[in-house]
Amino acid sequence: MAARHVNGIDPEASRAIRNLILKNGDGEFSRPEYRVKVSWNTGYRTTSRVTDGQVVAGDEPPQYGGEGRGLTPQDLLLTAIGHCLAATYVGGLSAAGIGIRSLQLDVSGRVDFRAAFAPGPDHPGFDRIGVRVEIEADAPPEQLDALLERLLKTAPIPDTIMRPVPLDVDVVHR
Repeated sequence: MAARHVNGIDPEASRAIRNLILKNGDGEFSRPEYRVKVSWNTGYRTTSRVTDGQVVAGDEPPQYGGEGRGLTPQDLLLTAIGHCLAATYVGGLSAAGIGIRSLQLDVSGRVDFRAAFAPGPDHPGFDRIGVRVEIEADAPPEQLDALLERLLKTAPIPDTIMRPVPLDVDVVHR
């Protein structure tokens, strides 16, 4: 008998993955390490090679001195939040057997470049990040709201943003 997919997700396979994660304890499958190698090209352009080998081009837009040939760090951060939430929501709703007809996340925030270019008392990063979730699914809004609120707590990237996480930077001179 063929597996019944919900939103393009195989719930049986998802349950099997969950069970492997729980069984693996502190092992590599349940706590994988992600690595990104970022190499400077020229100007503000960079090339990032991520864990599975994909390549991401980075740059700044022309109004900030770049050539606009890649994603900005701000774009990448907001994309990571949006993608992680989308994956978490789709996985969780699919596991609950709820069909999704449409899902769109608008992720936004402002940075303070005054603080980036003239260090002072203000912070150069985002002061807040907002996410607007537009969803059409086979469940009443109250049920969706409760599920999405519960699922938010299981999303790794938003969790990393919402709590202090140490950032260790080691400089190696060649």
